Formats: sequence, C-alpha cells, structure tokens
Amino acid sequence: MIQSMTGFGKATMQLSHKKITVEIKSLNSKGLDLNVRVPTVYREMELAIRTQLSTALERGKIDFSLYVEAINDETTSKLNQSIINSYISQLKAIVTDADETELLKMAVRFPDALKIER
Repeated sequence: MIQSMTGFGKATMQLSHKKITVEIKSLNSKGLDLNVRVPTVYREMELAIRTQLSTALERGKIDFSLYVEAINDETTSKLNQSIINSYISQLKAIVTDADETELLKMAVRFPDALKIER
C-alpha cells in the first residue's frame, strides 16, 4: 500500500504499432477522489482502471491519464459525413446568421466528426 499522498509518476511503453503513456498525479486529501482520463477508444476500460486504483490507494486526489499514440502510418482519419451533416443541421436551427463555412468549422470540432481507421 502506498503511504504518501503527494506525488507524480509517468511511464511510457513503446510497442511496434503504438506508444502508451500513463501519468498519475496525487495530492493530499481526506477521501479518495479519482479522476480518470482515457482515450474514447478505451473508454470501456475506465471502470477496471478505477477499480484497480481504488484498491491500491486509500485516499488523496488522484489524476490518472492514459495516452495512446499510433506510430505507424497505418491509421487514417476520415470525415464522418453523416455525423457532420447532422451537426450542421442542428447548428442551423440555433445559429441563424452563420454561413456554411462557419457552420462546417464548428461541426468538425464536435465529437466523432473524424473517424480513425486502423
């Protein structure tokens, strides 16, 4: 069991097709306050990560971050046209004075506007 509540740790693992980085920061706190950040692709692992952290740690404000970076050029990103069109339609309903270019700029910033294919 880790006794100190204030600290920082970072580990990086390089695989053949991706680089994985894990960061954990902790500050003194009476209770256990977990903040877990993982990429959307790995969102289903969040509960397992929280469980592992809460088992290993008793208290403190904990920030856990997982970063995954593709190394090879095997990944491509494409516009998700159906989602972008849906966003533009919704934006037109609430933003009446914007032109198509501005609406497109807004729409591509929303979640899932780009899809990454491996």
